[in-house]
Amino acid sequence: MLSRLLSTHNLMNDLNFKGSFVKSITTSKITQNSFSEFGNIIDTSNPTGEGFSVNEGRGKRFNYPNIFDHKNGMNDPEISIYQIKPSTLPVEIAILEQHPDTSQLFLPITGGDYLVVVAPTNSDGLPDISNIKAFIAPPDIGISYHQGIWHLPMMSLEKAGSFAMLMWESGTNNDCIIHHLVEKITIL
Repeated sequence: MLSRLLSTHNLMNDLNFKGSFVKSITTSKITQNSFSEFGNIIDTSNPTGEGFSVNEGRGKRFNYPNIFDHKNGMNDPEISIYQIKPSTLPVEIAILEQHPDTSQLFLPITGGDYLVVVAPTNSDGLPDISNIKAFIAPPDIGISYHQGIWHLPMMSLEKAGSFAMLMWESGTNNDCIIHHLVEKITIL
């Protein structure tokens, strides 16, 4: 059986081959416009707004208001460090995860480009694989997933990476829901 294919090349027509569905889509560089349905980006090389002076004038602070969201009753936010081993395209993915009660933020600390794969939720509450998107994010871009967005766990490309992660947790199974895909998805 053929795997679903996500290509780093051009958008192509859907093909049916012996009953298997194959879809090829473009993996694109992440921008706020292309990612806005799924969350926000934090561009450290070109911050939003004017910023203001901090640290006795040695630095400038840029705030990113309204990029976090969480349901009432959540505990204090959690900050964690993720250390991610490198992967090389093509890769096969077998799971997506979501956090239905909170946004989740990742800020690269070390490493290079990383893979971001996202999907909206379908009417059954599962990932809408027909609308899955894949992005390559450079190391100077952080991401914040909206509540309930299905996404691939962090994946560094070509070299190991470390990320700061921030999210709210409630201590329940709703903190992280993992969905095992019916068919693996190959990202080329």
